Formats: sequence, structure tokens, C-alpha cells
Amino acid sequence: MRKEPTRENSHEPTRSTLYRRLAAGTLQRVMPGVMIGAAEMLTAERLMSLLNGQQPAAAMNLISALHHYDMTTQIPDALSVALPRGVRIPRVHGFPVQVWYTTPKLLEGCIVEARCKYGAFRVTTPERTVVDCFKYRNKIGLAIFLEALKMSHDRLNPSLLHAEAQRLRVLRGMLPYLKPYYS
Repeated sequence: MRKEPTRENSHEPTRSTLYRRLAAGTLQRVMPGVMIGAAEMLTAERLMSLLNGQQPAAAMNLISALHHYDMTTQIPDALSVALPRGVRIPRVHGFPVQVWYTTPKLLEGCIVEARCKYGAFRVTTPERTVVDCFKYRNKIGLAIFLEALKMSHDRLNPSLLHAEAQRLRVLRGMLPYLKPYYS
């Protein structure tokens, strides 16, 4: 006869146990309701998989996505997250997160699911990531876009890159930078 799980025979710790471990320093709080071991490393991919559990509309973008795809030598100083307008993410403790709001229509069709050892998370496609870097060049720097284009031009699909640039209305500005690679 199988016993019903109770607090005594359950493997799930109680709230007071979690708070004692948090106070003792064996756990660290990542977000409200989410804790990991204090010795565990919190990477951008792990944080993104945790964020997608809390907010499924979130997607990694810009420099964080470039770093994920190995299309830059930059080390992101914050996790860049794309969100539809009006959607909020939970407060993240101990890891800087930079949110980029956009219309939900512009996020359709440009997000793929990536996997890491901690689970799945959403990330913008390489083509969309490069176009976003050009779109936000005044905020993140033109050098990041140029480096991403130089490092990844042979991996990008030119027709998808062209379509994304046209959809985001930056094609005219991007064409002079694309000509040396896609002539």
C-alpha cells in the first residue's frame, strides 16, 4: 500500500527549512520563489531557463544572444531580454537584467528554443539578433553590430536577414554594411 505524501515523508523541504538554509548561506535567492545552491554558478543560460519558467514570453536577445551563438568577443555585463510591451519579469537578485520592450507582433517568428544543461529557454534567431544590434546601435554601439556581422556572415541566411531588416524597418540603413558580405 502506497503512502500519501505528507510533510514527514515528502522530499520537498518546508518553507522554514528553506529560510533557514537561506539565512545559513547554503542557498541563494535568484527570484521570488526561486532559490539555488550557494555554490552553484548562475549563468545567463540558467537564468534564462528560470526566467522562462516564470515568464514564458521572455527571450534572450542582443549581446546575450550574440554571446550564446558565439558571434561576439564581448562579454555581456547584463542579461538582455526581449519582452512584449506590458509584460513584466520578476525581480532578479544578484544578476543584472536589461529588458528591451517591443510589440508582440515583432517578436513572432524570430524566436527559437535553445537547450542547455539546466533546461530550455527562448532566444532570438541569429538573423534577428544581428538586425536588433543594428537597430539599437546608438544604445549598444555600432562596433558590436560590425563585429557580429564580421564573425557570423557565413552562418547567416541572407534572405532571412534581409526579411528581418525589412520587417524592423532598418534595411535601408543596413544595406551599406551588408554589401561587402552579400554582394
